[in-house]
Amino acid sequence: MEGSSSQRESTSSNTTPEIHDSVFSYKTSSHENFFNNSILLKLKVDGFTTSDGKAKELIKELTDIKYLYALKLLFENLQNDFSPQILRDTLVALADPTPFDFYAKQSVTRLELHLRTWVTVLERICFSPIVLSKELRDKVYNSLSKFAEIHRKTTQVIEIGLDNNFRSKFNQFNQQSNNQDDQIITKKRNYNIDFLLIHLRDTLHSLRDDETWFQEIIRRVKNLLKAAMNITPGILTITGVNLPNDCSILSMLAQIRESLSFKYPVASYYVDWRIMLMIQHDLFTWSEGTEMIISKKFCELVLMEYLWSFLEREWIDVTNKSILDSQTKFDEVSNKVTKALKNTGSFLNDLAGNEPIALPHTLWFGILDLAQNLIQKSTRTATYGLCYYLAIESLNKAPSSFIQFKAVEILLHLHNIDSKMFSMIDDDFDQYIKKLNENKSSDFSEKFQNLLLFIKEKY
Repeated sequence: MEGSSSQRESTSSNTTPEIHDSVFSYKTSSHENFFNNSILLKLKVDGFTTSDGKAKELIKELTDIKYLYALKLLFENLQNDFSPQILRDTLVALADPTPFDFYAKQSVTRLELHLRTWVTVLERICFSPIVLSKELRDKVYNSLSKFAEIHRKTTQVIEIGLDNNFRSKFNQFNQQSNNQDDQIITKKRNYNIDFLLIHLRDTLHSLRDDETWFQEIIRRVKNLLKAAMNITPGILTITGVNLPNDCSILSMLAQIRESLSFKYPVASYYVDWRIMLMIQHDLFTWSEGTEMIISKKFCELVLMEYLWSFLEREWIDVTNKSILDSQTKFDEVSNKVTKALKNTGSFLNDLAGNEPIALPHTLWFGILDLAQNLIQKSTRTATYGLCYYLAIESLNKAPSSFIQFKAVEILLHLHNIDSKMFSMIDDDFDQYIKKLNENKSSDFSEKFQNLLLFIKEKY
């Protein structure tokens, strides 16, 4: 059994992570994933033949990005089972900010990967028969403020630069007041980290310690999804299945939304976001599990149908609005979110208040992040093409640099996978810059070009 599990781990990804100055990178490779497979295979050779055993060893080396990436893929493989103790120990280890007590070129890279691994482990806990104690959730939740501060400072370090003048400039930065810090609009902000911190906060908000209601919601979503896979119109029709025209994804989502309730306040985006995560989890389980209920091709078609449905709803809100219409509002809310994360207090006290504040269009960003994750898992040209159109539409409709960032990241990722197939992307960027110059000031164009250069660092 373990031998087959190791083989699955070896072929679970067609991408190789690379280390760059500011952002986590995946570089497509047709060869075996060296970082992931060499470490996991070596662990097996060394006698660690279970998923628990491998995880226990990997969490000892969380400061090494290669081991951190291997841990992420180990938990992403839904065929790997973990004991409640290992789930708890891994969560606690990842919630420890102590290793991030210095700033270097790889700091932001490491921070994003660390948070992505943390999110992956927390998601496994959400879908496992385990209930975290209030004390543990409180401890994990309160660590978010420290990671938010780490994000703020590492962003400023990247902005200032690690040149010969670094120390004097950074000393001045450390002496600035919080109000001054909040007014700084940086050119090199990794918005993935902002999104991951918000996701962690709101997922911890959504968990209870007095009942296993989450498992009941998972069951309801799974049952509705099974039914919907026989009635969903749209992309699924190209598989040759005759589907009625009077059914829609939105009707199924409405049913699921009615069944979702949270004991404590969650941000408004989170209900739909949690539904989408449940749908993705079920589809991956059915297509990657031993039973193979559906094919991976069918899984990707269904998932893309849901991603499009969610995004089309988001796009309605920006219809007939000018490009980057919400940038000013985004900057204002971003400062408030940063303050809220930095000032995280008692878990229960925070939950007793109003709805947590989130960045505008957080759901939109999250759906794009799921699309990027699908690209990393897929080898299908059709999936790449659908994700291209999803990303280019998002870029052209982007209300702020937040969505710009994620759309550009997907487009560059696709270009890196197949530069010939996606050779038009360079022209897409040129056309977008031209549109910015025509509809907005040159300042918006310059900021986008700086953003584009920043993201290109990972490719």
